[in-house]
Amino acid sequence: MAARVSNLGIRFLTAAIALALVACVSQVQGQGGGFGFFQQAIGGIRVDPNNALTGQMDQLDAELRTKLAKQLKAADADIKQAGMRMISLKGVQTEMTKALSAGKPIDAELQYLCGIQRIEYVIADPENNDVILAGFGEDWRVNELGNVVGVTTGRPVLKLEDLLVAMRTVENARRDYGISVSIDPTAEGVDRLQKFYSGNSFDPSMVPQIEQAMGDNMISLTGIPADSRYAQILVAADHKMKRLSMGLDPAPIANFPSMLEMIQAKNAEIRTMSPRFWMECAYQPLAKSEDGLVWNLRGTGVKTLTEESFVTRKAGKQDKAAKANKFASQWADMMTERFEELASAEPIFWELRNLMDMSVVAALIVKEDLLAKASLDLAVINGTDNQVSTPTWNVPKTVPAQCSYVRTSRSWIVTASGGIQVDSWSVVAQSETVNELRKSGDAALSRTANRWWWNATN
Repeated sequence: MAARVSNLGIRFLTAAIALALVACVSQVQGQGGGFGFFQQAIGGIRVDPNNALTGQMDQLDAELRTKLAKQLKAADADIKQAGMRMISLKGVQTEMTKALSAGKPIDAELQYLCGIQRIEYVIADPENNDVILAGFGEDWRVNELGNVVGVTTGRPVLKLEDLLVAMRTVENARRDYGISVSIDPTAEGVDRLQKFYSGNSFDPSMVPQIEQAMGDNMISLTGIPADSRYAQILVAADHKMKRLSMGLDPAPIANFPSMLEMIQAKNAEIRTMSPRFWMECAYQPLAKSEDGLVWNLRGTGVKTLTEESFVTRKAGKQDKAAKANKFASQWADMMTERFEELASAEPIFWELRNLMDMSVVAALIVKEDLLAKASLDLAVINGTDNQVSTPTWNVPKTVPAQCSYVRTSRSWIVTASGGIQVDSWSVVAQSETVNELRKSGDAALSRTANRWWWNATN
């Protein structure tokens, strides 16, 4: 399905999870970029034209994967060299502007930021009027679902599209509402469910009636365009976390029980409740050089927390419980401790961390005034000149309610709500000076002439 064609200058075409960026001049359409048109899907979910999350994504057939792979084969041979990869934001903007002026497709190298898989360093380079992003990069491939991933790690590469959204929502991230997603039942649905419970003793055969009573859960997004890929990643990651916690999806790694299985194993007696899980940023204090020009992001990047609430019949509201559910806390701790292992099996969590990294980088650049220190204007990337728009995706608004259950000494049902918060400004508020970091920055700045990206030398 083709995304909306913007008259601001850039058209984005969707290709499964992969995206083809196409530049055009004014209202003259550019070329398709070779990816073709596929259904929009992120992290194993689809958002249908009615704005509902539906179904699971199928694998791409061999012919479509071949078409995607051909576009990547045209990339520079140096991409095959694994190691620390440097990206010039000045160069990224220059390449975008060239495509805009010429009406030519933006190539795969720029679409996928030359295969970098995580941002680890941010380096201000006043001598070259630039800001550099650096992290591990390697050769890439197209996996079974159409993702562009590292050839050895299988981790998704960063997307230019997401970087643009992160840079353009940096001020939203520091406002009270911040960047977040939440999937929650409606007050009316909770009230209907409680009325159903009041007249019935639970039996597994009642599950369809329970789900019908609850109705659709509502998806709430703040701080980012609801029709962006960034938003779809937040929703997909939150949705996956919810399904894993409830046991609706099988564990993708060994010894990773759902919260319900934890309760069943202990034969605990627990009333109907709604443990709320959410994910947020988890970084160590940022490391910085003495001159404040080299920064290092440290830590896994994501943690899972819980807040216990229980459903009351008073106006259909969910009230906080006086005591936290120990099983919910144990499940959240397990997901935090095994995040990297889980993300390797469920790459949507790598995608989530990439978003958090990019938003932290955007906040760092603003907080430390790195653009001014480098005498660099990123009007095209930041969107302040209104030349380049980001692509549009179907807006996720609802997801059908689902319940899961286990039997202990009694029958009971657990419903779960969730969320994600990207509190990038709290991350950049904490830093510490590391003397050796300046040397790392100097080595990374041994750039290749006339290139917007290069591999760092030892």
